[in-house]
Amino acid sequence: MGTEDFRVVLVDDDVDACQTLSELLTIDGYSVRVANTAQDAITAVNEYQPVCALLDLGLPDFDGCELSKRLRAAHGSDLVLIALTGRAGEAEHNEAMAAGVDHVLRKPLSLENLRRFFPPLN
Repeated sequence: MGTEDFRVVLVDDDVDACQTLSELLTIDGYSVRVANTAQDAITAVNEYQPVCALLDLGLPDFDGCELSKRLRAAHGSDLVLIALTGRAGEAEHNEAMAAGVDHVLRKPLSLENLRRFFPPLN
């Protein structure tokens, strides 16, 4: 299987954090597309057909839970949704899970935690 089979859409309005995470995933063998708004994320997922989307829950146009609901409705359970959040509350975690997210990871995201979900491919 080639690395093009491991497509990931990374969604975060923090451009620097997004770039760093994208570079790490690319070095580890993933093919990454970046979006900085929820609307851009919908377009990226529709065009790119990723295996997984990592979604920041705090986006400028609409939140990650609403984005998760829309992506889940459009793409079903084949798309793995992983939410990234800087908040530690259980309520937000539960809301994300109810919106169709498969996993919730806390920011700042450690390399060890990232690699639990995205082990190096090369």
